[in-house]
Amino acid sequence: MSRHLDAEDDDDPEHGTGPARCTVVELATMGFMRVQGPAEQACPQAMAAIREGRRFPLQLVMVCAGSLTLRDASGRSLTLGPDDMALVDGHAGPTLLSLQFVDAWIVGLSEALVARWLQGGAAATGHRLQGDRGWGRVLSAYLRNWEFEQLDRLISPFEKEIIGEHVMSLLSMALAHAPAPAPQPGDAGCGTQRPSMRDRGLHGRMHQWIRDNYANPEIGVATLAARFGVSTRYVHKVFLNAGSGETFLDALRRERLEAAAGLLRASAKAPAGVSDIAYACGFSDPGYFGQVFRRKYGVSPSDYAKKGDPAPEDAGA
Repeated sequence: MSRHLDAEDDDDPEHGTGPARCTVVELATMGFMRVQGPAEQACPQAMAAIREGRRFPLQLVMVCAGSLTLRDASGRSLTLGPDDMALVDGHAGPTLLSLQFVDAWIVGLSEALVARWLQGGAAATGHRLQGDRGWGRVLSAYLRNWEFEQLDRLISPFEKEIIGEHVMSLLSMALAHAPAPAPQPGDAGCGTQRPSMRDRGLHGRMHQWIRDNYANPEIGVATLAARFGVSTRYVHKVFLNAGSGETFLDALRRERLEAAAGLLRASAKAPAGVSDIAYACGFSDPGYFGQVFRRKYGVSPSDYAKKGDPAPEDAGA
């Protein structure tokens, strides 16, 4: 259920009038807070709500309008503009400052979510995620288009879990593809752009694991992260740097398509259905398999099987 930390009246803080409004709704492993109103009222209310939500060790701040300055316990400051985001340490009680009307989302992330998606997530705090490019743009658009009433009406545990999965998957991608922040004391080097020997070796082992397991339709980034004892963010980082920009999903899809192409060529001698081959190679949707196969090889799976020889690959696949 939602709770309001303001006195309701006829004015509309969303459009710059009336008192500040700080509305909170908790969805199992996440807490959504929408902060709107004059800065001198909204910022203290938001800070109080963050202190109350102690079970959320990390808070994702996204500015919808205006600007907002975040100051951590060490005195470091970070200013966010419209659509910009940052992770802050919820336990440290960040200071929020602004000279403008405040309109922002603050999303509390539980320990369970942080452990699953953002191992070493504390290293990502205090850095600006730009909301006008890459995966940061996708995440900020996703948050911006939420209406608080939609979140408050969610009842199904499944629906609440899906919201969490969407936010965390987009956040992990945005962090993995963000420009490297300036090195800070104690950093473990997760933000470096040049692949280390360790990352190159890890990428090779991960790629071999994909070759051995591509037929399993259930594998994903989280599976790979758990297998190698790293965070999902680190998996994305390894593939981005050591894999010459090929993502985990690119590598998995390529292995599945190449295996399917081999089975289709062989099906000229021992006929097999296209759907059966799709399932055997880890595709759970034969229709999607047909689309990505045509995009890579230039012909449908059935036509490819009839030729019995590889067709030229689409260089843009």
